[in-house]
Amino acid sequence: MSNRRLIRLALFAVLAVVVVFALSDVLGLRASDTSVVSPKGYVGISHGSHTHYVPNGWDGSTSISDFPTSPPPEGMTVAEDGRIVPVE
Repeated sequence: MSNRRLIRLALFAVLAVVVVFALSDVLGLRASDTSVVSPKGYVGISHGSHTHYVPNGWDGSTSISDFPTSPPPEGMTVAEDGRIVPVE
């Protein structure tokens, strides 16, 4: 193989890895602070000029206004009804 072809193949492989990580975050396939599934048990959702903190897996059945606008303190998480509860 020529050098140009090897470089092109390496760049394609790097791009593929980046796309896989981005999609896994967006689809919630792995837990991370930027994903829809956070290891903290809650994620922030932008709502105009502020952010509401909702539990992982929030389905929208509860109004977003019921959830806190500041992140829970260490050792706490957000319950399905918007209460701040201890991490289990």
